[in-house]
Amino acid sequence: MKPTKSAVAMMPDTNRELPYDGAKEMLLVDDVENKEFLRELLDEMYEELPASKEKK
Repeated sequence: MKPTKSAVAMMPDTNRELPYDGAKEMLLVDDVENKEFLRELLDEMYEELPASKEKK
């Protein structure tokens, strides 16, 4: 997950990992089966995420 302020607040003790070479560090979400937590996390993060760039 992108380490937005709300994501870090909801997962303060989570590890940060590189998803692939050359990437920025992301928050590692271990409990991907917890749908309620993931929904809440995405709802909290939504306003902080950048808008999509227009494709040319």
